[in-house]
Amino acid sequence: MSSANQPLGPNGEWKTGQRVPDNGYYVDQFGLVTHHEQGRTFPPALDRKGTCAYRLQVEPSQTAATV
Repeated sequence: MSSANQPLGPNGEWKTGQRVPDNGYYVDQFGLVTHHEQGRTFPPALDRKGTCAYRLQVEPSQTAATV
């Protein structure tokens, strides 16, 4: 990750419009988990027009439902 590419959201979260630092799954503040590719731009909050999304990277095992 480039030193110029640092999280701008609260609590070290990535904000809408920032470049994705690493391939992987990210969870937003609404609990929606989405996959993003490195170098792409994080989109606005899905299904929430005009809302900025803040995302944290999660491991695939964290996204799986537990029984």
